[in-house]
Parts: sequence; structure tokens; C-alpha cells
Amino acid sequence: MAVTPTAPGDRADTVLRGVVRVDATSRPTDAIALRAGRVVALGSEHCEALTGPGTEVVDVDGVVAPAFVDAHAHPVMGGLNRVRCDLDDLHDLDDYRARIAEHASRPSTGAGDWLVGSGWYGDVFHGGLPTAAELDAVVGGRAAVLTSHDVHSVWASSEALRRAGIDAGTPDPAGGRIERGADGRPTGVLMESAAALVTDLLPAPSEGELVDALLQAQAHLHAMGIAGWQDAAVGEMLGMPDLYPVYRAADSAGLLTARVTGALWWDLDRDESQVAGLVERRAEAATGHRFTATAVKIMQDGVCENLTAAVVEAYRDVPHDHGLSFLEPDRLRDVVTTLAAERFDVHLHAVGDRAVRECLDAVEASERGWSPRHQVAHIDLVQPDDLPRFGRLGVIANVQPLWAREDRVLVETKLPHLTEAQRRHHFAFGSLHAAGARLAFGSDWPVSSPDPLWALHVAVNRTAPADDPHAQDDHARTVPLLAHEGLDVAAAFSAATAGAAHASRMDASGTLHPGMAADLVLLDRDPLAVPPAELSAVAVRATYVAGRPVHEA
Repeated sequence: MAVTPTAPGDRADTVLRGVVRVDATSRPTDAIALRAGRVVALGSEHCEALTGPGTEVVDVDGVVAPAFVDAHAHPVMGGLNRVRCDLDDLHDLDDYRARIAEHASRPSTGAGDWLVGSGWYGDVFHGGLPTAAELDAVVGGRAAVLTSHDVHSVWASSEALRRAGIDAGTPDPAGGRIERGADGRPTGVLMESAAALVTDLLPAPSEGELVDALLQAQAHLHAMGIAGWQDAAVGEMLGMPDLYPVYRAADSAGLLTARVTGALWWDLDRDESQVAGLVERRAEAATGHRFTATAVKIMQDGVCENLTAAVVEAYRDVPHDHGLSFLEPDRLRDVVTTLAAERFDVHLHAVGDRAVRECLDAVEASERGWSPRHQVAHIDLVQPDDLPRFGRLGVIANVQPLWAREDRVLVETKLPHLTEAQRRHHFAFGSLHAAGARLAFGSDWPVSSPDPLWALHVAVNRTAPADDPHAQDDHARTVPLLAHEGLDVAAAFSAATAGAAHASRMDASGTLHPGMAADLVLLDRDPLAVPPAELSAVAVRATYVAGRPVHEA
């Protein structure tokens, strides 16, 4: 029924006319009215009744759709990388050398005399991993450390190893590995917790530098149609300083235009005494405007590429290696039970199928007499028996679609380690969806691109987007990875919008029904109507948060 305004305050602030996608499954409508940051009407008849002299009316050449939400990202790290020696847009060893040499020639920055960077892929190196000698050849005697694109390893120069006191006699730390040559000497790659032996020596960026990185990341994400995200590690971790005060400072200053949920970092080396501090942070963040902290992040394993993901069946080429569980299963159950009793959503990193099972077991043992939004992130591998447990336990499958394609990284550095049985249950999005799991898409940026339209492309086609610099080969772009595990476009779009918003407790975002937040994106074409092969070519023209444009192309 049409709404007749009775006073100027009832009128819409903005009316957008054109094709409007309210959600992933509803039929499109032809107009949407916004007032005070909310959707107040749909359809031209209802919107016209709310249009007055002060209403901005925009005829949209394209499609209005719910803005995207990234349910698992590390934006401050991404923003910081963009001002350091960033290799993210490259995928060639000579290009790496040139970029590193160019940065090495610059005056020292906030990192003191260290050269700091990130974004390298192991498959560009002979043998799958870089060496200190290769880095020394470019930086000379300088201390240099570059984090891998997946943030699970660092590449260190000889001077960096010397400063950290790492030599043939240095033991592997708990939860980590020092890559060594045949003579036992460190080669220059430090995996998982071993990375901290070097990264702990780096000068910490100032809060001002981190706020600037956050704002640069925010602008980058808005340009991709993203209105909000869940930061999957808010705390001191993986060589990054504690980001909680950074988010609080930006929020207090009114600098956050995005909606952000923080997953507070669980320190694996501490006991439950840390819970009180997490509860205090959640309460303090609840007094803010755009930043909340309702989840706790637990790292349960590593990644398959360096054999640190926890797997049921041993790795193909290392018959006795089942990876690493960072918390013993009984301990994980105790931690999850404690956090659930405090009404925290638990955000669990689990790449290997054994880690996924351990996380599901922990959730099943915890109190569920409320409505938690526990989620298992990544799920590279999953046992068939565990698929229906997601739906039965109400555990969200927080997946990173851009990884589910046969690019060189997967083919050369991951698949060789997996058995035939493991390969059959690889990024099983379709099976998870069919088994009743609620899906939420995240990018894990800067591990991979935060572009949600690229994510849709891979989730549906199981092949790489044409413009992805890390998949510039015909095989990656044309040969699908387990094509039957692809999602239909509606399921994928829902996971990138409503599903990701739900996982992040952004309950007013994710759809454009009346009463919902006016978080929307203007696209040049309708992703639910274009041929699936063209999904990655759909372009973002504008992004709105709470009815206000935060990006315009």
C-alpha cells in the first residue's frame, strides 16, 4: 500500500530509480527510497509518495543491490602492506626482484633500517620457497623480512636471521617451523609461529600510521562495493600490533564509514585469565558507533602448503605428517565452552579436515542455549561425515571463494601434498550448501584480493577471473576445480551479502527490505542476470553506507 507523507520529516532523503535487487532471490523492483540511513520503501508507487522538494532523485544506469560484506579480512594489514614493499600485484620472480630492489634504494621509513614487505607466492621460486641468499642478492647486507601472501610464512634475509639469533642450533618453536637445508642451517623461510622470531624485532608502527593504513584500506574496500567487514584478528598477532585501540580511535574520531566487527584475538600461549579482558573490550566497543567486538578468533591450525594444516589422513608425500593442531582437542573444547558461556561468537581458523572436525567437536560440547554465530573459517578440506554437522550445530561456513580454482599456486604448491581422497573434498562449497550449512564469504585480504565480484566468479565457475595477476594461465581460467562444488549465483550472492552480514552480526545489513540499513552498491550490470563467465567483469559505480555515498567511481 502506498505511503502518504503527513509532514516533511516523513519524506525520503533519496530515491533511486532503476533495477533494484532487494536480495538474492526476490524479483527486482524499480525504485528504492532511503531516509535517515534506512530503506523506507520499495517500488515506484510507494517511493513517489515519499518524494518531496527536498528528496534527491537519482536515475540509476545499472543495478542497485545490497552492499557486500567481507566476513573475514585483515584490512589494516592490507592497508599497511600498500605503503610498504607490496608484491601483491605481481607473480613473477624477476618482478619481485625489481620491486624489492626499488624499495631497497629508498630512504628508511617507519620500520627503521629494516626493509619490510609482503605478498610473495612460493610457486615463483625454484623448489617452492625463497631463500635468504636470493633476498641478500637484492638487498645486500640489509635486514629484510617479507611476509608471504597467506601470512603463514616470512622470507628473511641473512642479516635478519643474524639479528634474531637463528642458526643451525635454533630449535623449532611450538607451533612453528624453521625451514632448513640438508646441512641443518636455516634457509631463510620461517613458518607459522617461527616467524615471530624475526617479526618481533621490527619497530612497531605508530597508532597514527595504523589509523592511516585503516583509512586507506577502508577506501579500497568501499571502491569494491564493500560496506563492512569482520576483522578476523583484533589483537597482537602475526607480527601485527594490537588493532583494538586503532579501531576505537578511528571510530571515536568519526573516521569509520564502514561497519566493522572485531574478532578479538585469542592468545594461544595464555589461559582463561584473558577472558576478562575480552569481555571488557566487548563492553567498551559496544559504546561506539561503527565498531563492535562480539567475536573471538582462535587459530586451530596452519595451511596445507607448508604442511601445518591439521589433516585426518597424512599428507601424500610425508606419510607420518598430519600437520599441527595448535590447541589439543580437549583444550580447544574448554576454551570454546568458556567463550560460549560468556556469549561470544567464536571464529575458528581451520584449514585441514582434522582441524575442522576438532572445531565442530568443540562447538558441539559448548553451551548452545542462546543464538551464537560460531563460524569455522577457510575449510579447505572437510570430511563428508562432517558436512551435515554445520547445519545441525548452526555453525557458519566462512569460506574464501577466490582460492577455489586451479591456479599455479594450488597446482604446484598445494595439490602435490594432498592425497586423492583429500583432493575430492577440496573447497566443498556446493556440498556444504547442499548439507544445510549457512555460507558466509570472506576474502582473508591481504591473503587474496577483497574483490567480491571476483569471489562470486570463482564460487560459481570454479575458475579464475581473467584479470587476476595470480592466475594468468589458460588452465586456471578455463579448467574448473571440482566443478560440481560450484554454487549457483543466487547462493553465492547471498553468501557475499546476507550471509556475510549475519556472520558479522550486522543484522541491519545484507538485504534492502524496508527497515534495513541503506547499505547498497550501484553496479553497472546485474550479477544475478549476467552470464556466469562475466561475473568478474561487473563493475562497481558507487557504494552507500547508511544512505550516504562512501565511494563514487
